[in-house]
Amino acid sequence: MQQMDRRRFLQGLSVTAAFLPLNPIFAASPSFEDYKKQQNDGFANYKAELEKDFAAYQKAIDEEFKQFKGQVKKVWGDENIGSSTVYVKYSDDLKTRTIIDYEKGTMTVEVVADKNATGMGSKVRQEMIETAGTRVSDAYKSDPLLQRVEKRVDSSVTHQEKARVSNEFVVGDVLTGKANPTKQEVQESVVKAATETGKGSKRDAAQAGAAVFAFSIPLSRVRISNKYEQFMPAVKKYSAKEKIDPALVLAIMHSESAFNPMAKSHIPAYGLMQIVPRSAGKDASEKVYGKQRLLSASYLYNSDNCIKMGCAYLNILYYRYLSKIENPESRTYCVIAAYNTGAGNVAKAFGAGTNITRAAGTINRMSPQQVFNKLVSDLPYAETQNYMKKVTPRYKAYQTEV
Repeated sequence: MQQMDRRRFLQGLSVTAAFLPLNPIFAASPSFEDYKKQQNDGFANYKAELEKDFAAYQKAIDEEFKQFKGQVKKVWGDENIGSSTVYVKYSDDLKTRTIIDYEKGTMTVEVVADKNATGMGSKVRQEMIETAGTRVSDAYKSDPLLQRVEKRVDSSVTHQEKARVSNEFVVGDVLTGKANPTKQEVQESVVKAATETGKGSKRDAAQAGAAVFAFSIPLSRVRISNKYEQFMPAVKKYSAKEKIDPALVLAIMHSESAFNPMAKSHIPAYGLMQIVPRSAGKDASEKVYGKQRLLSASYLYNSDNCIKMGCAYLNILYYRYLSKIENPESRTYCVIAAYNTGAGNVAKAFGAGTNITRAAGTINRMSPQQVFNKLVSDLPYAETQNYMKKVTPRYKAYQTEV
């Protein structure tokens, strides 16, 4: 390019540039205060959305649980929808139900029918065989209450975590003593138990002219207790990650659900480690995902996820909320209580209101045995006092297994 042409080209470029929008790369950067405001506004918006999600979730829980209990009561005269250690399965018309009590070690089928109905023995046996072969994923899909809650939550909640429900047996492994029994093996086990130790009964039903036909078989409590073995890989993985004794995880799991894979409490809490979405679920999800999420029932009925969140929450209790308790044994006792009732109620046992920091000062002047005794005698709720008595010996027993 000649000298004159180059000069004209540069002049033209500078004139053209004056009319072009400023390149963002060279634009003035926002101040740190502006950036901070954007971050705070974003967090505030997310928090508001999350609170809205949890409010919608609680509304769905309250309404659907109440409605379903009412429907059950009309048929049965009770509101039995199961618990953390008891799985209850209903037929579509609610007139047949199977009750599996993992703590007592029993499986019972009940049918509401006309007092003079015939063929009840065959119907009860078939229902028992069908339930015995059920897997957790099928049990979840066929649970009318859980499905109604899930449908409502899906339509109204944005920030939730869902997952594929686990595929382990609900009770087939306990009946047969095998991790993956065949359909034939499950059926043979039911028939054998029914023939040798089964017990039938009949009682009046809630409706006039109807009766409840029931049949029960015992379940091996040893096999129920041994279910912990199938969860050991996940327990070891997540307890190591969260720096928690795996024996403590197993003791809490055993005490919370008795290894009932369909554990559901009235609060509600879900899964093997009974995670409450509105409390422990918030803290644990924030630790795992970096922000709070609503943990759905499907997420917590995935045993790996439930154990992961249980271990994360134990980490929070041990290393954050109760970190000022100096003696490891004393702190572990307080963690056990706090898992059931919250750190604030642990503080109350030591006369510190809900101030766990102030309570720690008192705890640090006590021996571990004195701490345990104080928790058992002075925790605000009898449920948690009994919880301490269940978890602690199991914790010591599991230490020899892991």
